[in-house]
Amino acid sequence: MAAIKNIALGILYGLWDSIRGMTLVLHIDNEVARQNAELETMRQLRRMDREQYRQAQRSPSPVPSSAAAMIREEYAKRAEANTDERTLEKIFKKKPVEEPQPQAEKKIAKKLFKCCLLNGGFTWLSIVLFENVLLPTLKFCLTIFYGAQSDTLSFVWSWLHPILSLIFGMMWVLPIFMLSKIVSSLWFADIANAAYRVRKGRPQLIPGISKLVADFLFSMVVQILFLVQSMLVNLLPVKYVGSSLCFLHLCLLYSLYSFEYKWFNMGWELHRRLTYIEKNWPYFLGFGIPLTVLTNMSSSVIVSSCIFSIFFPLFILSGNEAKPIVDTTNFSLRLFSPVVFISNLCFGGNPWSKTNRLLALQRKLADKQRQLQREELMLKLMKKQQDMLQQQRQHEAMREHSRSRTPQPGQPHHRYAQPPAFDVSRVRDSSASSTHSSNAATPSSFRPPPFFGGGAGGLHSNVPLVPTPVPGAPRTPVVMHEESGPDDWNL
Repeated sequence: MAAIKNIALGILYGLWDSIRGMTLVLHIDNEVARQNAELETMRQLRRMDREQYRQAQRSPSPVPSSAAAMIREEYAKRAEANTDERTLEKIFKKKPVEEPQPQAEKKIAKKLFKCCLLNGGFTWLSIVLFENVLLPTLKFCLTIFYGAQSDTLSFVWSWLHPILSLIFGMMWVLPIFMLSKIVSSLWFADIANAAYRVRKGRPQLIPGISKLVADFLFSMVVQILFLVQSMLVNLLPVKYVGSSLCFLHLCLLYSLYSFEYKWFNMGWELHRRLTYIEKNWPYFLGFGIPLTVLTNMSSSVIVSSCIFSIFFPLFILSGNEAKPIVDTTNFSLRLFSPVVFISNLCFGGNPWSKTNRLLALQRKLADKQRQLQREELMLKLMKKQQDMLQQQRQHEAMREHSRSRTPQPGQPHHRYAQPPAFDVSRVRDSSASSTHSSNAATPSSFRPPPFFGGGAGGLHSNVPLVPTPVPGAPRTPVVMHEESGPDDWNL
């Protein structure tokens, strides 16, 4: 239910945008004139800046003669402004009348009017006059000459009517129709470019002349084949199915016509335009409904073409003004796929030919090679990342090791490795325990405590070992403990 609602909303929005955008013709010329005036103002400002720059480059002080003339002119203006008298010449002197601002030239409106006059005034009106005025008048004259009940009248009219219609079509309708198509195409392009500059700015065409020409030719072939496809679909024997599919084809085709100028100026190629229409077909179906209904009002191909040429410029403006509604449905109508396939065959794109198979094989090999190169690059990047991680881990391990070897703030700094500290209490405890454990201790089993010393006293000298400090480290004072002798005892 939600999908049907979205499709219906897309169709209604497309129908409304196709009609609402026609109002752009009422104010597009004013927009063009305003933009041109802004550009002219910018040019004048740049010109004034250049003149000021040139004057600044000249000598700052004028020549004496010009300076004197300027001073005299200034004095004359002041005297004329401060005078207490008036003359009749000054009173009756007319003030300069300001010229009225020129109105915006209706270029786009004039081109629309010319399209209507050329297609509706000459081609369509001539066909209407020929079929409704000239042929009935000629038949009336033959009826008067041969009589209403004469068999000769029916015989003469049976071969005279197709001959006159063929001559009129070959000698008048076809040349005028082709001329109007060529001129209208140029006017259509001017209208589309002017509307695009007003709303979007400078056109961004497809880069490259070869791509531009190829896109134009391919687009024309696709549109012709799609029109033929709509006629073939109309021949389906199922009631209302063939006509409905033909109506759908024409709506999408006319929407492509209307938006093609805008998308072409945006730099979109044909495959992107067709894909965009196929994905958002509800909106473009609604957008093409009015023009399809107008062109189906007549069974004549020439008259339908004239009606199309009359109203098509308005739909160009609507397409340039419209903002399509996207994501209204999840499935695409691949109606352009058959004609694109046939067009590829026409332009040498046969996928079963030997050349195209070789090209496809080369493209596959190139894709595989690019994929392998991408994988190798990814492996190199992963290896590089692993090396960086390993180096980072080694660096962190070295920092932890160096941090563990550095002394703590409470410990003294030494240049060389020091022996373990001598704990006197620990030695006394161990000696006491050994004395109590063994009742008979031999003198030979006694060993002196491990005490390191040096100097003149020998190994067991009473002079303690003084460590050598690191240069720059704070020095700790050495306290010498002197043993008290017999002279110091209090007897």
